[in-house]
Amino acid sequence: MKNIEKRLRKVLIEYGIDRNKISKDTDYYFDLNMDILDLMGLAKRIKREFLINIPDNEILRMERVSDTLYFLDKKTSLLNAHN
Repeated sequence: MKNIEKRLRKVLIEYGIDRNKISKDTDYYFDLNMDILDLMGLAKRIKREFLINIPDNEILRMERVSDTLYFLDKKTSLLNAHN
């Protein structure tokens, strides 16, 4: 999970989010003032970084960084199990 967290942090910083505002408890909407379009743009970058598909309904469920980490951990674990 540490590698996933490090990679996600890199994506968030590249997206323009202040590194000091990033924690597992960071709320995309309230702490970072993002809207759904921002989150969709961020999801595109996450998809490219992790080479995965994120369905729109999953993106809508991601309110905090911890939600994203949980999804990525689950998704990458499934992918690794099939390889």
